Amino acid sequence: MTYTKPQTDTGFNIVPGEDIGILAKKMAVAGQKQVAEDIARLKAMGKPIHYMLGEKLVQEEANGQKFEIEVQSDGSKKTSVKFFK
Repeated sequence: MTYTKPQTDTGFNIVPGEDIGILAKKMAVAGQKQVAEDIARLKAMGKPIHYMLGEKLVQEEANGQKFEIEVQSDGSKKTSVKFFK
């Protein structure tokens, strides 16, 4: 399997003496941009993504199908409910 190295240019510069609130906002935007790029990359590779939706662990397939996942005490996972597409 070939893996493309993630892009590390976040598109913002740290300015010495800059207000911490402004820096925090820039970092949040850069983080959201990187997450969106990573999700797109995983979907293009046909890999599922996992995330929390409230108290539920969701597995979203590359085709957009969503499933609730339950992790058993032995570490195995159980797909329980198909969400919406």
